[in-house]
Amino acid sequence: MAFKDLHKLKKIAVIEKESITTPYLVVGKDIFALSLYNDLKKAHGDDKVRLLSQDAVLRSDLLPKGPSTIRGEVNKKFFNETFPDIARTETTENALFYKDMTWKSFGGRSKSEALKYDEEFYTGGQITPDYEQIFKNIPHSDEYLEGINKEAYQVKIKSIKRENAGFIVECINGTEFHCEFLYFGLSPYHYMEFYSEKSEFSDRFMEFCETTKTSSALFVKFVFDKTPLSDMKETLFIPLSYTHDWGHFVGEFRASKDGQEIEFMHFMEDHLMSEEDVSRIIRLLKKNMEKIFDNFLKIKSHEYIALEQEIGCLKIDDELFAKSLEAGKNEMKNLFFIGINAPVTTEQCANYTFEYSKKDLNGVMRALVIQSNHTKKFD
Repeated sequence: MAFKDLHKLKKIAVIEKESITTPYLVVGKDIFALSLYNDLKKAHGDDKVRLLSQDAVLRSDLLPKGPSTIRGEVNKKFFNETFPDIARTETTENALFYKDMTWKSFGGRSKSEALKYDEEFYTGGQITPDYEQIFKNIPHSDEYLEGINKEAYQVKIKSIKRENAGFIVECINGTEFHCEFLYFGLSPYHYMEFYSEKSEFSDRFMEFCETTKTSSALFVKFVFDKTPLSDMKETLFIPLSYTHDWGHFVGEFRASKDGQEIEFMHFMEDHLMSEEDVSRIIRLLKKNMEKIFDNFLKIKSHEYIALEQEIGCLKIDDELFAKSLEAGKNEMKNLFFIGINAPVTTEQCANYTFEYSKKDLNGVMRALVIQSNHTKKFD
């Protein structure tokens, strides 16, 4: 898929201006937002819940993108205790980086190229679960995608403001959603950016929201037909350059229904987001793949590209969030953050039996903590 096709996928549908009133509004299009949307419909009825996805839901949205974030003692322990029967692949070995024409292990004698942003987080072992088993209420079918895209409202948000105890979410085409309960699947930082009356926020709530701003990332997936490209299980780091500190492509091979796939993630510089910059980075990746894997060009593959402005924030300050609630202005009334960048409260942690440092809970596991608490309310 060429980078220009990314613009086609992200094309905003032309929709007439409307005024829509609904008790429950879910904002987002990842697996966590979609799962909660289905749970809310089951609990309250289809006519009580709306989904504002902002653009089309793609098949790639039905799984977390990029290398697994179930890493580190806390995340692994949480997963093993909460999902003991879920199928998974697990790698205990450290990640590998490519240097001097060979793969070398992090933690060994050789030193990798400089790690940028949050790349160090991905250098240890990881767990990749079968997400279809976890999210049984999300069918991975063309029929589901067609149906959810008919239900979802695919227009970007312009602003959010309070309306009594509820919210008015205005879209860029003038449509307004009036809802009592808002489930926000983007980061608190984006919520703050959309909110039109920031004077209604306490300083601490503003401070917390600002800490959840993340880097952008480019995701490039290669899906190989039938013949696997490699039997490597470790997370792989491929540097963009051996002479400049440009960071790495970070990826993992995984089995797919028809063969094998590998999805790479690259943290993007804010000033390198043009189509020309992205195309150059993708060319560098392909060039490296050709050099490292002799049969890369011999095996038929399909290419998928996504450019995300928000990825998982690894250092969400839950204590600051708790303090903002204590000294706040009722900012969280009928507002629920969901997904990988949502804060976790002490009350939410009370459902789990092992002790852990909450600040080390991140990525997919953070989202699953919040997801399971909402699901329990609907049971």
